[in-house]
Amino acid sequence: MKVILPNFLEENYRLNKLGNLSICQYIQYEEQYKNEVFISTNILIFVIKGSKILHFKDEKIIANSKDILFLKSGNYIMSEMVDDYYEAILFMYDDTILLDFIKKYNLHFDGKKLLESNVCKIKKTLLFETLQSSILSYLKNTTFNQESIIKLKLEEAFLNILESTSKESFEAFLSSVLLNNFFKTKIEKEFDIDKNILLFAKEFNITDLAFRNKFKETFGTTPKKWQNRKKLEKAKLLLETTDYNVTQVCQQSGFDNISWFIQAFKKEYKITPKQIKNNKN
Repeated sequence: MKVILPNFLEENYRLNKLGNLSICQYIQYEEQYKNEVFISTNILIFVIKGSKILHFKDEKIIANSKDILFLKSGNYIMSEMVDDYYEAILFMYDDTILLDFIKKYNLHFDGKKLLESNVCKIKKTLLFETLQSSILSYLKNTTFNQESIIKLKLEEAFLNILESTSKESFEAFLSSVLLNNFFKTKIEKEFDIDKNILLFAKEFNITDLAFRNKFKETFGTTPKKWQNRKKLEKAKLLLETTDYNVTQVCQQSGFDNISWFIQAFKKEYKITPKQIKNNKN
């Protein structure tokens, strides 16, 4: 079975959605075969009972009630339940939660090696056990300030990790999140239709190949396809809001070949540039 998190939990379990943070008390009774899971958001897991084996591309993690798992978004794993009962608390959140945490506590990561692994396994201490019990209490009893309290509990978990033996791995992960978002923000802010997007590789001081790999990891597509999509977005805007003809729009949007432009535009928007002009008129 293929599962996408957190979508699967939203459809099948009581998922508390709190802005850019979701939390769920996940309980699984029946034994299962391996599930293919795509993690579309960052996840912090407090394993309460039972065990699971998580198969990553290049490593295998066995997690039980003594563990907390920090999983990175955008990865496929194979999940395998070991026991016939499994229970866990799942915090699911996007990068903005981590970026806000970094900013709030003024964290610096100079010289930190980026975390290459997609998972960070943390051994529970008494502080984590106490935090886990506290979180369960708030999940079972709805309070007026539940959203704020749950967010503070996640922040408390982060702070406890920074005090644990997993501090170095967690800091490396935070550093990678910060770098990834700097990469994305710089490109989106400084991108120009007339600029060859591969010139950014020099600004990041990396090779063209490394830039392409990083770009695809960040944006989910190749630099060329992303740049062409941005050009087409500009073309559509010009067609809808100006008196430029199709040839002028083609040139203003950075395309050299009008035939290719018309073909690409129709493929993207299921309508030709001329049809948009006619509809506008």
